[in-house]
Amino acid sequence: MIVYFQAGGLLRDYLKPDVDVYTRKIEVEPGLTVKEIMERINLRPALVSMTLSGGKIVPLSYVPRDGEIIVLRPPVQGG
Repeated sequence: MIVYFQAGGLLRDYLKPDVDVYTRKIEVEPGLTVKEIMERINLRPALVSMTLSGGKIVPLSYVPRDGEIIVLRPPVQGG
């Protein structure tokens, strides 16, 4: 199964995109949660404040479908 993770900001450096500057293609077995997939690619869940699918917030326990795009948002940054 293929899942796509997208991230911007500093989180993108941890994601290590390979499709474009924001997106990483990940091949995993079906049934894994977003959190489990993150752990498989060595992306600490503590670095992510929000996950979205189809523009809706989903929990880290969400199980994505084949071909789905999961957007990862870092904590709010200021300066």
